[in-house]
Amino acid sequence: MHESSIVDSLLSSVLEYVKPGERVRRIDVRVGVLSGVSPGAMQFCFEILREGTAAAEAELHISMEPLHVRCETCGGTSDLPEIELECPVCGKPSLEYMNGDELEIVSLEVDDGIGHHH
Repeated sequence: MHESSIVDSLLSSVLEYVKPGERVRRIDVRVGVLSGVSPGAMQFCFEILREGTAAAEAELHISMEPLHVRCETCGGTSDLPEIELECPVCGKPSLEYMNGDELEIVSLEVDDGIGHHH
C-alpha cells in the first residue's frame, strides 16, 4: 500500500507550515485518477499517521480530479471519471492523457490555538 508513504509526505508538507501551538483543522487534497491512490486507503493511513502531530484532529478531504483526455484520431477532448481506453467521441483506442497523476494540497485550515482560524 503506497498510500502510507504518500500520506507521510503529505503530512510532512502540511506540518512544515504549522507554527508551534497551531493545530491543523482540515486538509483538502486533489488526486488524479492515474495516481493509483485509493481515497479510502489514504483516509485510513491519515488517521493512523496524524496521531501525535499538530494534525491529530484534522479532517482529510480528498477529491478525485477527472481525467482530461485528447483523442489522437479525431482530436476530441473529454473529461472522464475513470481510465478509459477508447475515445468517447469516435470509439478509437487512441487517447492521450493530459493529466491524471497529480496529488496536490488544495487548501489548509489551521487553528492558532486561541480559536482563530486562518
